[in-house]
This record gives sequence, structure tokens and C-alpha cells, in this order.
Amino acid sequence: MWIFYAFLVHVLLLGSILVINFRSTVIQDLQPQTSLLAYALDAPASRLVLFATDGLRAASFFEDNCRHVPHLREIFMREGLVGISHTRTPTESRPGHIALLAGFYEDPSAVFTGWKGNPVKFDSLLNRSGYSFSWGCPSIMGVFESVTRRGGGVLFHSYDDKVYESARWATYRLDEWVFSQVSVFLDHMKNKWSTSSPVVFFLHLPSTDRAGHVHKPATTLFHNSLNITDRGIWEMYQQLEETFPDKQTVYLLTSDHGMTDTGIHGSGTQHETETPFMLWGAGVSRTATTVGNRKFVANDEGVQLPLHELEQAQLTPLMSALIGLPPPMNNFGILPTGYMAVSEEYEAMAAHSNALQLLAQYEKLLEQHRKGLFADILNNFDELSQAEIDAYKQLIVKLHTKRAYAKSLARSNVVMELALKGIDYYHGYYRNCLLLSTTATFLGWIFYLYRLLSRNSAGKLQIMLERQENVSRIALDVSMFLLLFFLVAQRAPIAIAFYLLLPIPVWMMALKPKACGTSSAAVPISQPAASARLTSASQLLLIIVCAELMVFTFFERRLISVCFVAFGCYNNWRNFVPNSREFYTWLALVVILACFPFLPLAEGYQNWYLFLAGVVLALLKEFWSKKRRSSYSHHTKYCNAVILLNTVICAYLDSEDYDIPIVLCVASWSFLIYAFVSIMINKEYNPEERLAQICFNLGSLHAMLSTSYESVFVQLLTMELSLALAAVNVNSDKSLLRSSFSILLYTLFSFFGMETLKSLDLFDSNSGRCFIGKYAPFVTMGLVLLKHFLPVLMNLSTLYTHCEYVRKKERKIFICMLIICNIMGLNFLYLVRNQGSWAEMGASIVNFNVVGLIPVVLLLLSWAAQLLLGLITIVLKFQ
Repeated sequence: MWIFYAFLVHVLLLGSILVINFRSTVIQDLQPQTSLLAYALDAPASRLVLFATDGLRAASFFEDNCRHVPHLREIFMREGLVGISHTRTPTESRPGHIALLAGFYEDPSAVFTGWKGNPVKFDSLLNRSGYSFSWGCPSIMGVFESVTRRGGGVLFHSYDDKVYESARWATYRLDEWVFSQVSVFLDHMKNKWSTSSPVVFFLHLPSTDRAGHVHKPATTLFHNSLNITDRGIWEMYQQLEETFPDKQTVYLLTSDHGMTDTGIHGSGTQHETETPFMLWGAGVSRTATTVGNRKFVANDEGVQLPLHELEQAQLTPLMSALIGLPPPMNNFGILPTGYMAVSEEYEAMAAHSNALQLLAQYEKLLEQHRKGLFADILNNFDELSQAEIDAYKQLIVKLHTKRAYAKSLARSNVVMELALKGIDYYHGYYRNCLLLSTTATFLGWIFYLYRLLSRNSAGKLQIMLERQENVSRIALDVSMFLLLFFLVAQRAPIAIAFYLLLPIPVWMMALKPKACGTSSAAVPISQPAASARLTSASQLLLIIVCAELMVFTFFERRLISVCFVAFGCYNNWRNFVPNSREFYTWLALVVILACFPFLPLAEGYQNWYLFLAGVVLALLKEFWSKKRRSSYSHHTKYCNAVILLNTVICAYLDSEDYDIPIVLCVASWSFLIYAFVSIMINKEYNPEERLAQICFNLGSLHAMLSTSYESVFVQLLTMELSLALAAVNVNSDKSLLRSSFSILLYTLFSFFGMETLKSLDLFDSNSGRCFIGKYAPFVTMGLVLLKHFLPVLMNLSTLYTHCEYVRKKERKIFICMLIICNIMGLNFLYLVRNQGSWAEMGASIVNFNVVGLIPVVLLLLSWAAQLLLGLITIVLKFQ
């Protein structure tokens, strides 16, 4: 029954991080604010043209006195504002363009789509405008097309695969396609456009991003591509001015994110988070009143211009205000002051509209909170109450009546800052409570497992629980009732309420005197105290130390070498005969294995000589001993030798870019089946004989999936474990903790010795080169997983063969392992991130999930090892 409980609790704990960290911050059921045009205020512009140069970093724009954007330089030397827009992580295209057009940064709930899209619909500038026309990359067009109201005034145009393929090296062709499409559209609309509604032209220009990836931002080829984009923007500007000669068009050039020198983005380095912006046209100031002291050299004559700085999301309300629109409903940006060449009244009213839009979101969250019965006695955001919001609205009316626009603008800016703080406050209102309740769930579950280890001992804890059974049951029942009543009365969201309640039933199960199947009366007083000693406070402290040590290896793989050497010496040194050949062989293996985590990561790293060494070692290890060599059947020796030769041929053909013949692929698949089936049908009952065949077959199979030193590492690790276990004698000190920690250490070492979780590529085609001629993602993923499971399976088979204690105490060893993994999971619970790059957020989620899944994977692989060894009927029974 405990296995079912373990599965259920772990699934719920894995889900807890989604509720704690990845709930959507996009507020729904909002109403748009009144347009500035409705206040009888004329907007400075009626058209907005947004040039979004994907992946263009500020350093490339300002490099060599803006030499690579000569046409744009000609414009900003004459008019407009130039500066740096500070983006936020993740510096990716989808969240970057949403920040530009919708005014908010990455929604944490995007994790549910694998960061491929936004699961919650949002408002954008394209929705607020009367007409919007967009051209660019299909993925970016799709983001806004799915959330933008459809009609005759909203059009999206994206290029097809043929255009994309033509730009693999000539990256500028993507922008040329956009420019040509816009040019045809403008030619068609010339002298036919008659509307007073605000219009948005959105030109997504992906060439700079593609050029950065292909050519790298500091290269001549990238600069050539940027020059073509610069000239294309200039030509578009000229054509737009000819099509709309009324001087009512405002232009913004900016980027969604930057890029490093190596052509990557996603993290938070300066090159990735600093993008250029250039604003010119109708309603734009020459110099903002809020500009700082930074300047930049604008041309070769040494002319210096002010360098303006703002946050990326601030561009959204600025674009909206320039064409007389309210900000999008989900905008979190604050209108920068002094950027518009407008009257004080217009700027004050634009800021007020921005404040009302932010307050609408804050009031929505406040309203949801105030619906609760206990809202008045719970913590609230005291800096901005509903009364203060009402007072602000009345004050603005009075100030505008008195024409005190400067005071109105200042007050609106203060309120906007407070509104954003309040929104953050209520978005994270339950976060600390959820963390505490999930921690309590972890502790309750760990305590339950701890009692499972002590089920055969009548310790003081068991006696105390039996005596206090009624008290604890009543206390937990009352707590459950009161908390349930509170959450219902407070109208807490269902998911939040569930995880706040979860600790109580877990602790109910943990505190039951007979929860673990044994009472103090059922245990003889004369029973030895060994079991009690094994689960003493000192052992629990030792378990915690071991778990913490394991946690650090997830962030620095080289630490696993320290753990491996320290544990190996502590656990095995005394078991060997001093100065024996076996001792020095084992010690040499430990030292050699400890060096592997310092080598380059195996994923993506190919070394022909190390690969060949792994193949040769797989053969030599099995044929070196005459006793072992004679134990194999003829088909085992021949099949393994032939398949290793097949592996070398496939690796050579792949390195020379030749197609793998279908015959070799069929041979590889046939051996994969043979490797397991031949072991299963083996009539040999001696576990050591079966283990030899397991190591031979699975070692050869692992060599087929290797690309460099992986096979060498796994072969040496299996040899070290076999030597260490062979040296253990019947009088050696045995403990549950030592056995469970040993299994976990070898499992993690077999992975971190070659990889890290961040570097793991489940779709690495190199690992499947012997099996598939053409790339098949899901088949490749299965082969990569098999590659990482095989060393664990071989280690478990070795452990079950040589260690009778593990076979007898399997259940308790796995319970101890669960305790260690749950302590590790408790650490990772507080390390989960919902901000930062996708890689950082994903790594934090993976770390938490992996430690929860390790016991499950090990349990399944232990059954597989016993099945291969023919021991399944002996050790499968759990009492």
C-alpha cells in the first residue's frame, strides 16, 4: 500500500510547483479605457509604423558611431529620439514582441505550452487600433493573430517555407520579403486611404536575428545584412511619407531582444537585454525632459547626442499615447514623460489613462480578494486602498479643472508605481502560504516514511503516538474543518485551497499509530534494538547531510567526484586486503573515474579515439578472464563481437557524412532485441553467470549509443562496483543508509559523470546513428533514454548479484532512498524559478521533478534487474 501512497503523494508534490510558481499573471475580464480622442484631445499622430528588427542588440546599432545604420543615422541626426530599451529575461522573440505590443513580460503560465505560446488570451495595441496591418515571421504573426479580433481592418501576412529556405545563408531575404509586401500594399492603398481611425503598421523584420544566429553579430556578413535592413527601412520610410503626406505618421524602430557574440539569446547578459530604440515623426520630442547624462557619438565627426533609456514595456503606452489610444488592457508599462511633443494637458491625460488602465487591473485583484469573508482581518496592500483610488480620480478632475497639469502628471506617475506594486503583491498573495503548506506536506510524508523504517520496533515514538492518538486525531480533524471553512469563506481558488489543505491528510496518515502496520503491543520487548538504532535521530541527521550533498551536484557536476571518492574510500577501503592487487586496481579505478566529470560534456562531444577505446574495452573486459570467456555461449560471443564491429562501421560512415545502409540499421535493432531476450531465455541459474551476460550484452548496446568516452566510463564504473562488492565480507558493517546512498550515488554518478541535466538533449541524433538513417525525434528520444538507463540497470544487476543484504532489505532501502530524495526535493522546491531565461526556469523545474522521479525509475529498473537475473520471484514480495 505504501507504494500507492508514494506514487500519489509524489504526483501531488510535483504539481505543487505549478500552482505556487506558474499561475498566470494576465488578468481577465477587464474593460478598455476611454480613448484620448474622446476627451476632445487631438492625437499628435494618426498612424504608427513599428519596425521590429528581431534580435538586434544595442551594441550593433551604436557600433563605430552608428556606421552600420547610415540611413537611420541620417534620420536621427535630423529629428527624433534615440536610446536603449532594457528588456527582461527570457530574451526570446515571443515574449519580446508581446512586451512591445501588449506591455507585459513573459507570463509564467507559458510553461504549460512549453513556452511555445501564451495559454491565456491578452490584449494588445493591434486590438486597440482601428486598423492594423502586420507582416513578418509566421510564429510572431501567429502569436497576435490568435488573440486579435478579426475583421476587415486587421490583416496578418507571413512568409512561407519557400521564402525561409531561400534565406538560409542570404538572411536579408526575409526582410526583403517584408519590404516588398508592404510596398505592394502601399501602392495599392495610395490615394485610396480615407479614415480618421488610428492605424498601426507592424513590420516584423527577422533578418537580423537569423543573421546573428548564422553569421554572428560581430562579423562582416552580419553587418552587410544589417546594412540591407537599414536601407530597406529608409526606403519604407520614404514610401510611407509619399503615401501619407499629411505628416501624421510616427515611427518606432526597436528590437525584441539582443544577442551575444556567439549568436545566442535567452539569458540576461547586457548584450541580450539592451536593444536600440529610435522614435521619430509626428508628435516626437527632439530631447526628452527626463533624459539622463549618457550620450553617444552619432557620427564620424564626433557629434554627441543624448542617449535615452527606458524599459521595453514603456514603449507600449508611449505608442498608444502617440496615436490617441489607451494602453492595452493587460499593459504593465508606465508612460515615459517628456518623449512627446504635445501639450501639458495631453501628456497629463495620457498618463492618467495609463494610470486608470493599471488601476483597473489592481482593482480587479483587489475585488477578488475583498470577496472573502475575512478580507478585513487579513493582510492587505495598505499603500493603495480603494478610498485612495477614488480620491486620486477626484483629484485628477480638480487638477485638470485648474489646469494644474504638471501636478496631475506627477500624481499619476506615483499612482502607477503603487498600482504595479499592488498587482505584484496580490499576484503573490498565497505564495508564501503555499510554500509553507507544501513544506509541511513534504515533512509529513518524510515522517511517514521514517516510521515505515521503524515499523518493527516499539520505540518511544510509537508508544507516545499510541498514547496521544485521540488528541492528535481531534487536533487534525479540527484543523481540517477550520481551514476548510476559512478557505471556502475566503473564496480561495480551488487549486490553492487544495494545496493548503493537503498537509493535514498527509499528517493524519503519518501520525496514525498503526499507519505503518505495527503497534507497540505487537512487538516483543526482548526484540533487538537494531532497527530502532537504524532510524535514530543521528541516522536521520546523516540522511539529511547525504541529501544536501547530493543537491549540490545538480549545480556543479564536478562535486560528484568528491562524493564518489569520499564515499568509496569510507565505504570500501577497509574491505580490501592491504597492499593486494585487487586493492590497487580498485583504487586506480576510483581515481580514473573521478576524472570523468572534469572532461567535456559527452552530449554533443565526439571523439573517435575515445569511442574506439570504449568498443575495445567492452570486448577486452569480457574476454580477458579465461573463466568468463568460457562461460559465454557461442552466439553471445559472436553476436556481441559482430555488433561492435557494426558499431565502428556505422560511426565511421556517419563521421564521413555517408548514409547508414539499411542492413546495418536492421542489425542494430536486431541486437537490441537479442540483448534482452537472450538473457531472459538463458537457462543458467547462477546469478554471477547471468550477470556476466548482462554486462556483456548491455555494455555492447551502450557502446552502440555512445559518441565519445561514455562507454569507457560505464565499463570502468561497472568494474569498480564489482570489485568493491566482491571485497565485502559477511562481517562488514551494513546499514540501510549506506546501501540506499550507494544506489543513489552510483545512479547520479553514472549520469553526472557524462552529462548535466541542462546539457541533456533527448533528441540528439548522434546517439541513434547505428539505428536510424533519417532523423526520427521520438525514436531518438527513446534511444537516448535507453542510453542513460543502461548503466543504472547494469549497476543494479551487479548490486543484486553480489549483495545479499540488498536483496533481503530491498523494501527498506527504497524507503530510505525515498526519504533522501524527498529531502532533496524540499531543497529544490525553494529553488524553482518563474523568472529568468527559459533554460533557467526549465532547469529549476527539471531538478525538482527528477529527484521526485528517481525512486520510481530505480524501482522499475530494480525489477528489470531482478527479472534479468532470474531473482524476481525471490525478492518481489514486500511484507
